[in-house]
Amino acid sequence: MYRAKLYDPEAHSYRIRYAIAAILRDRIANEGAFRVCFEMLDEEEVIRAILFRGLRSPRLRKALERSHIVDLTHWLLRFPDLAEAYCRNGSPSSAE
Repeated sequence: MYRAKLYDPEAHSYRIRYAIAAILRDRIANEGAFRVCFEMLDEEEVIRAILFRGLRSPRLRKALERSHIVDLTHWLLRFPDLAEAYCRNGSPSSAE
């Protein structure tokens, strides 16, 4: 992915995709670029979008729950409505 685009204030969806790709890999190729995804003025929207996509994608949800690069509990504390949905749906590994 093209990292310079992360700094574009209009590249909201690009920052979401970049962060999700890193979370799915569970490693960061460029720590500074990953942090930029959450340091722009739309940090709350980026995190909310990632959490929302995690509700729809079992693969992303499992990656979020096992991630070494993000703190899912901290994120869910910021968004009680999504935390409730995560708790209500249970763990994706329990459905397997």
